[in-house]
Formats: sequence, C-alpha cells, structure tokens
Amino acid sequence: MSEDRVLLTGASGFIAKRIALDLLNAGYRVRGTVRSAAKGEKLRGTLSEAGADVDRLELAELDLLKDEGWREAASGCRFVMHTASPFPARQSRDKWALVPIAKGGTLRVLDAAVKAGAERFVMTSSVVAIYYGHDKSHGASFDENDWSNVEAKNISDYAVSKTEAERAAWDAARAAGLDMVAINPAFVVGPILDDDIGTSARLVSMMMRGKLPAVPNVAFGIVDVRDVAKAHVAALGAPEAVGHRFILSSGSLTMMEMGEAIAAAVPECRGKVPRRTLPDFVVRFAALFASEARAAVPELGRRKNLVTTPAQNTLGFSLSDPRKAVGAMAVSLKDHGFAT
Repeated sequence: MSEDRVLLTGASGFIAKRIALDLLNAGYRVRGTVRSAAKGEKLRGTLSEAGADVDRLELAELDLLKDEGWREAASGCRFVMHTASPFPARQSRDKWALVPIAKGGTLRVLDAAVKAGAERFVMTSSVVAIYYGHDKSHGASFDENDWSNVEAKNISDYAVSKTEAERAAWDAARAAGLDMVAINPAFVVGPILDDDIGTSARLVSMMMRGKLPAVPNVAFGIVDVRDVAKAHVAALGAPEAVGHRFILSSGSLTMMEMGEAIAAAVPECRGKVPRRTLPDFVVRFAALFASEARAAVPELGRRKNLVTTPAQNTLGFSLSDPRKAVGAMAVSLKDHGFAT
C-alpha cells in the first residue's frame, strides 16, 4: 500500500467520489478539494459508509476561479489529480462561455502542482475533447491523436471547454517538464454512492421517471464509473502512461438502447423509459429553439468507434458491459429514491 498523498480536485463530483474511494482503499492519502464545508462533510460521510478509511482523507475548501490556497493544497502531494470542471445541464449559445473556468481552473491547479514539486499530473478530460466538430469525411474511428474542432458551428460549450482546458494543460505541462496523463472517458454511468448526483445520473433518472418518452437518434460511448476510477489510479503508477491520452469506453448505446437496459434492470420502469425515436427533421427543427436539441443535431445517426486499446494495455482497463453499467446506475438511483 502506498503512503503517498494525492491532491484530488472536485472531490465531491460523481467520478471523483469513486476515485477517492479507490485511492483510499489502495492506501493513498487523499487531500480533496470541495467548494464548501458542507460538501466536504457529506463526502466524508459517503466515503466512510462505503468502507473507506477516512482518517486518510483531508479536505480543503477552494475555488477554481481564485488563486488563493492552491499552492498550499498541493504542498506535500506526490500526485495531483484534476477532475473538477463545469458540466452544465443546458447548453449556452456562447460556445466559449465555460472556457474561463475550465481552462483557467486547470492551469491554476497545474501551476500549483509544478510549484509544489508534484511528480505527475493526471487530468480528467473527456471524449468530447476528441470527436466533436468533425464532418463525416473524418470517418467513425477516433483515437488519442484526434482533437475536437472548436471552430465548428454546432460544437457545444462543454466540448469547447474540455478541449481548450486539456490543450492548455498539455502545453503548460510540457513547458514545465511535468509528467502528465489525460483520461478521456465517454458517457460515465454506473452506481452512485449518495444522493448528490451528476448530469449523467440525472439523464438516466429522467428516463426512469417517464420524462423522455421520445428521444433523438443519437448514440453515446458508455463507460462504468468504477472502471474510470480504476484507470485514474492506474495512471499514477504506470511509467508508460506519461504523455498519453486514454479513451475509456466499453461500447456505444443509443438512447433507446439505454432505456432498454434500464427496463431490464428495473422492470417497474418498463412503461416509462423512451418508447420511440424522434425523426431527425423534428430534432433539427427543435434545435432552432432548444439548446438540448441543438447539441444533438451533429450526432444524429452517428455511432463512433472509440479506440480503447491503449487504455486496456497500459492501464489494465477492462471492458465492462455498457448495458450492465447503465442498469447498475438505474438500480442505485432507485435505491436512492430517484426513480419516481
């Protein structure tokens, strides 16, 4: 077991909570940043209930938009793991709206890592920094060498923010001589640890409650949050991981297929999950007025092939069944009262 300390930003987030649990169970000491003392105490209780040794957990209340406290938080940490990033429920018409906090916050944390003498910087990015904004001439296959085209007309504000933040981090890390690894998961599902849920869980909950009777013809790469956490922890100790971006996806599902997985796991939701696919022309028309529909238009009818071989070989990332991952999230949402 390692006695090394890891600075984990955004520690109360859906992915970060699971990473914190795995880090603590692996024997690391974790210094987690949170936006408020209340979030920190809730996190401590969640991890304790999950069986973690929270005596190895420190909490720091910090703001990604402010310089204060970051250098002190990184002090004494061998590794810095940056998961914090804005993930809006609605798309803004200004695709650059999220860049200041995402990019500025990332550079703030990375600078603190450099000044504290951290050995490695692991960043939670996303596949949206890889495959958005490309026309059909690109083809359906995407790997770590691909970057989203932020100049594309229909790219979302979230995709732009993740792309700009990750590019800036790579540039800064190279300039500072800091070892860096990026983890680029697809749509993250899987069991929740408490009732503080994220955007992906809210989407699944809406399907379970009959809020999405009809859905667009879009497909997502799916990955279990437990696999995402394992990949992050593995990235700390794998020498050959440095300098690479690792795509995590266990396969893609359409929204209708996600609904089928939910119904299989929670039969009482069978009559509430999506029952039909919207024609593309309806989605395109709705995009004139609704940001949610506008984000779906570029993805209509496109099922991407995400190359995950490097993650499997280098990080020991095993492919989980995407339907089972969706089902596990649905079951846990039911258990926490989010299915009605």
